[in-house]
Amino acid sequence: MPQVSFRARLTLAYLALLTLALSVFGLGVYAYVDRNLHQEFDTSVQRQSVQLARVLSSDYDTAAGIGSDTLARWTNQQEPDTYIVVEIREERELRLALQAKHPKDALGGVDLPIVPAGQVVNVRPSANDLGLPLAVYAERFKASKAVHRSNPAPPEQPKRIVRLEGQVTVARSLAGVERSLGLLRTILIAGGLAVVLVAALLGLGLAAALLRPLARMRATAQRIGDERDFSHRMPVDGVPHDELGRLSLSFNQMLAELEQANLGLKTTLDSQRRFVADASHELRTPLTAIRTNVEFLARVPGARTEDRVEALRDVLAELRRMESLVGDLLALARLEAAASRPTRRALRLDHLLADVHRDALRAAPAGVEMALGPVPEVWVSGDRDDLRRAVWNLVDNAIKYTRAGRVDLRLHAQDGVAELVVRDTGIGIAEGHLDHVFDRFWRAPSVRGMAGSGLGLAITRWVAQAHEGSITVESVPGHGATFVLSLPVIQRPPKRARRREDELLGVSRVSGSGPHS
Repeated sequence: MPQVSFRARLTLAYLALLTLALSVFGLGVYAYVDRNLHQEFDTSVQRQSVQLARVLSSDYDTAAGIGSDTLARWTNQQEPDTYIVVEIREERELRLALQAKHPKDALGGVDLPIVPAGQVVNVRPSANDLGLPLAVYAERFKASKAVHRSNPAPPEQPKRIVRLEGQVTVARSLAGVERSLGLLRTILIAGGLAVVLVAALLGLGLAAALLRPLARMRATAQRIGDERDFSHRMPVDGVPHDELGRLSLSFNQMLAELEQANLGLKTTLDSQRRFVADASHELRTPLTAIRTNVEFLARVPGARTEDRVEALRDVLAELRRMESLVGDLLALARLEAAASRPTRRALRLDHLLADVHRDALRAAPAGVEMALGPVPEVWVSGDRDDLRRAVWNLVDNAIKYTRAGRVDLRLHAQDGVAELVVRDTGIGIAEGHLDHVFDRFWRAPSVRGMAGSGLGLAITRWVAQAHEGSITVESVPGHGATFVLSLPVIQRPPKRARRREDELLGVSRVSGSGPHS
């Protein structure tokens, strides 16, 4: 079955509605004219019959003897398609007898249809002798006449009164009415067909003009699909607030979202490829070291005890490094997967910082002083474990790169923002490296031999962004670095929520004895 275009379907629907409207209109007009014409025609036939019956009823001599002349004289002004028959009978007679006909030539040997008196009846051509469609009406009348008692009668003989009954039958041809109705039908049908034809041509052109913007939209969508380029936009034709304008605007909004999603997907795929490449590179070093030491132990079974112990110690160190690296990779992957929907709870950031400070006191080597400044009560919303990992990574980095000196932890809140500051007096970061410290697996050339995976600060940045915060760094080489973690502050929750947070604080503490970056 051939497919019908939308333009053709739209035109056909329009034509169907137009045809239905014209049909209803035509039928209404035809029914109205037909009813009025027949009603007027029936009234005319009835009026003629009643008037003639009154004339005959008022003049008994006319009814008795000279009815034909009177009938002819009275009907001279009637329509040529009018047929009249007068019948009378005396009081002792049982049947009506023909008294007069008009016109005589047309009704010679022909009888009008017999119909009930007082009712207009339409008679079909096949049901009467004239072979015409007729409207027939019969009107009864009563009259009287004076007649001589004997014949011949002397002049002085008194006359007697005879009672008469009669009927006037008037019939008119409906041929003129039928011709008029037939002409009206022809005009309505021909005019309706002409209107439908013209409307079809205009409808096709109008539909093509109205659907032209949709054709352009289809071409644009096809080009976007072929080129995979979501930067194209739909043209907004005409009024921006009509249906097509709103459709174009909605489509353009969808294209903008798709373009953004496509860019995000490309960025994610690029990040995944880079992540896999960096992870492979970072894992290759400890695996190579482990394989080298194991091959040495297998190849030299009689090696000295000191050498065997040193090799096993190197293997354990590389295994711990791999364990830390894999843990950081899993943590980063989990954070990326849950970046759009982190678990949020109200918690006190000052308690979390105090908890990290206690662990840092145990992890800091001799010569590194851990200082905790004033920590006011600060409430934030977020995942406690993730925030603790982020803060510990900052503290662990400060301890790791401060051979002797001081690490200060401070917290303050202002204008709805909490700032957690970690400042150290260590080796610092070169100015050219500040833009890369939060990249995955990035490590300054001067510290690449030290322990760490290069993921700690990347994890911290992910946590800050997931909690609608930020992290910044300032450093002077040789004088240390300052990291500032900013988070939005929330209002102090009710007492029940604070008791719950205090309970979590007591049971959810994570040990910070190992390096995180």
